[in-house]
Amino acid sequence: MTVVRGVAGIGLLLILWTVVPSAQAPDFVVIVNPNNPAESISVGELRRVFMKQMRMWPHGDTMVPVDWDARSEIRELFCRQVLNRSVREVGEFWVQQTITQGLTPPSTQRSARGILRFVASVPGAISYVPPGDVNDTVKVISLTGR
Repeated sequence: MTVVRGVAGIGLLLILWTVVPSAQAPDFVVIVNPNNPAESISVGELRRVFMKQMRMWPHGDTMVPVDWDARSEIRELFCRQVLNRSVREVGEFWVQQTITQGLTPPSTQRSARGILRFVASVPGAISYVPPGDVNDTVKVISLTGR
């Protein structure tokens, strides 16, 4: 009888472990220029910003997404988690958009330092960085619908 309870208890723990989200730190945080009044953005909105399908902030500034270099690990995570595509698929999307719509992809930076400088100096800028790289030159906004 004790064996059955022990096995059932372990089974319940395994189910809970796979269902209950862990409290691990996020892979990235969304950052904007410190003068931007936005407090949050949904995953769907963020996807549209980086696909250049949403171009204006509610307060009237032009949205200026800045992305990481295509070879960076954080870019791969962002593409998978927000854009639902691989970096390669996003690249193919931008080739098509450039040819058919005349659109260009977001500008890129190679480092957190470059991203932070860009976002701090451009009023409508938006990007993402590892949580540990944030400094007081930018503002972190919450990402909803994750």
